[in-house]
Formats: sequence, structure tokens, C-alpha cells
Amino acid sequence: MRFLVIVFTATVLCAACVQAQDAAPAVQEKLTLDRALEIAFQRNPDLRSAVAQLEKSKGGLREARANFNPKFTAEVTHLRQGPQVSFVVPGGPRVNIIQEHNTTAVVSFLLPIDVSKKLSYVSDIAKYQFQLDYLSLLAASQKLIYDVKNAYYDLLRAQAQKEVARKAVEAAKARLKDANARYSAGTAPKFDVMRAEVDVANFNQQLIRAQSRVAMARAAFNKVLGLDVNAPTEVAPIDVPADQSQPSPDFDQALEEAYSKRPEIKTGETAFELAKKNVKLQRTGILPTLAATANYNYNFRVSGFSTSNESWTALLNLSVPIWDGGVTKAKVDQANADVEKSAQTLQNIKLAVALDVKNATLALNDALKRMATAEQNVKLAEEALRLANVRYNAGVSTMVELSDAELALTQARTEYVNARYDYAAAVAALEKATGNQPELAKLRLLE
Repeated sequence: MRFLVIVFTATVLCAACVQAQDAAPAVQEKLTLDRALEIAFQRNPDLRSAVAQLEKSKGGLREARANFNPKFTAEVTHLRQGPQVSFVVPGGPRVNIIQEHNTTAVVSFLLPIDVSKKLSYVSDIAKYQFQLDYLSLLAASQKLIYDVKNAYYDLLRAQAQKEVARKAVEAAKARLKDANARYSAGTAPKFDVMRAEVDVANFNQQLIRAQSRVAMARAAFNKVLGLDVNAPTEVAPIDVPADQSQPSPDFDQALEEAYSKRPEIKTGETAFELAKKNVKLQRTGILPTLAATANYNYNFRVSGFSTSNESWTALLNLSVPIWDGGVTKAKVDQANADVEKSAQTLQNIKLAVALDVKNATLALNDALKRMATAEQNVKLAEEALRLANVRYNAGVSTMVELSDAELALTQARTEYVNARYDYAAAVAALEKATGNQPELAKLRLLE
């Protein structure tokens, strides 16, 4: 539960910060991942809604527990009526049977006695509901962390792809310039110039698409952070280390960790316990109830044969249901059906979590293997381009060979970029799938 405490404290504090910051924060510096998470936790509406729901369920828990407390009420009544009824005692005073007006004060006391444990069951259900909303807040926090990291990596990926495309355009322009010079000198055919022009046009197309992907990735990143989609946010580059010699993640170990930490699992288990407790609550419909009451009355004007302004009563009330027409049985049947439904829901949740863990482990294994081959491919493509340049300058190859070598290098660099950020995204996915996100602990920085 320490993660719950961390997330709850951080989000409550951040929600308070948002109330003081209606305008979007001015983002001037390049955002680190920690800073991006901080902004997202301050502004994300889903998280703020989860905090509000948690506050509501906290109030419901206090209400349920307050049912055990004694209740005191005070009431003052002023009555006017007529006609006044009185008679005269022979040889004595006039006695008023009905006063024309009178003021009465009553103080009442009620203490419920939970003989059927109905109040206890209601309190337990409120506690489970509070835990469910608590877990919902944790799940929303974990999802937000994952969404921010994914959007952050996507923006870095798009920027890296744009840089690859830019380098390809620059190299193609250099070849075009060289081809024009050779053609003017009569040492290269017109075909080389035309092929270089085609390469420049093609790589420019790739650069335009890469620039568009950066704009879309930035807008998506801003949306996750709760900022204006047009905000000119910039992100700081990160190192994506990947030790290809490290062992592949073990599925069974990861699944065991997920079952112990994922809020969805705990939500399903809590909902199952709540459903069982509700069965017990519904069965109290045919059980007796007991309450102790006491009243103190004060009449400001004595009437009739009364000789005192004060009176009191004490009552112990036992109510025993005899026949409710089958209502309780119907409610118990419905509650039992909810138990079965929640049990099946828990099984579905476990299957979904297992699928998340399986997909995450497979994606991480795939990314690790691709990282190794992609890095090697870049080195091979760079060497191939160097040799193609040597051959072309020596006059033993054509512009086609040189163009193909440049295209192969661009593709290898693009694949390496994708492999790096696929690895980063796979790590984030596995951390979320197992409920083991290190960023949860960092949220203490927001206090």
C-alpha cells in the first residue's frame, strides 16, 4: 500500500496546485521525463476526477461509521389551539384541560444496537468501496505514467527520424552538387545528375513526412500533459542503454510480480470480497433490530391534572420481522449472483494481466535482439557507403550504386532509431504490466 500512499499524496497536492494555476504553464526549457510527469500529474483531468471520487468514498466511509454513534435531537414546539377547555373544582381553582397556547421542548436520544451486524456490514462495504476508489486512483496514476513515457519516447523517436532524414537530404544535395560539377567537366553523364536530383526529391519527401510526424507527436505529448496541443514543447534527449547480454525477462517471475502489484488484480479481489459482504448484509433483512431511545419533555405551561412541567420516557425497541413477502430472499439471490459475477470478472482480469505481461516480455525480447542487429547494420551500411564513394570516385561504379548505398544507410539508421525507442517503450510497458514503475517513488518530489 505504500505506492497508494505516494500516489494519493502526490495527486492531492498536485490537484491543489492546479486550482491555483488555471492557465497552462509556460514551458520554456527542454522538459525532462521527470518534469513532464510532474506537469501531467498537475493537470491531467482523469487523475483529478479519480481524486475527487476518492474524497467522495472517504466521506461515505465516515458516514457508514457514524451510524454506530448515538444521535441527539432537540425540538421546540409552540402550539395554539381553541377553544380553551377548563372546569372549576368545587371549592377549588379553575383547571385548564386544553391550553389555548403552550410551548413544549423535547430532547431525544437514540442508540442503535447492532445485534444483526447490519451496521457492521454497511461499514465494511463502505471500506471496500473506498479501497476500490483508492486502487482506481493508483491505476489511473500508473496509466498516466505509461502514457507520458510513451508520448515522450514517440516525440524523441520522431525527432531522431527527422534528423536521419535531414542528413540524407544533405548527403543527396552534396551528391547532386558533385554530379553537376562532374557533368560540367564532362566526366559524368547526364544520368548521374538526374539520378541525384531524384534522390534529393525522394529524401525531401521523407524529410517532410518526418517533420509532420514530429508535429503530430508533439501535439499528442502536449495532450497527455494537459497542455495546449499547439504549445512549442521541447523534450530533453535521453540515453537508451540496452545490454544485449542481459537475460531475457522471465515470464513466470514477471507474472507473479504483476499478480502481487497490479491494482487491477487488487481491484478484482476487493470487488469479490465486497460482493460476499453484500450477501451477509442482505440476509439481515429478516433479522431483528434493536435500539435504545430516551426522551425528555418540558412543558412551559402545565395543563390538566399534571403537577410537573417535566416528563421523560426510556424505551428499548426490539423489532422482529416475521414475513417480508420474499423481498429478502430475492435480494440475497441477487447478491449471490453478484458474487459469481465478480469471481468471473477477477478471472478475466487475471487473464488480461497475463496477456499484458506476455506481450510486454515478447516485445522487450524482440527489441533487445533488434537493437543488436540494427546497430551492426548501421556500421555495415556506413562502410558500404564509404566503399561505394571510393568506387564511384575511381570510376568503377555508377551513381545507382552510390544512391543505393545511401538509401540503405538511411534505412539502417531509421531502423536503429526505431529499435532504440521500441526498447524504451517495451521497458515502460513491462514496468506497467508488472506494476513496478520506478516513477511512482519519484512522485515524492512533488510534495
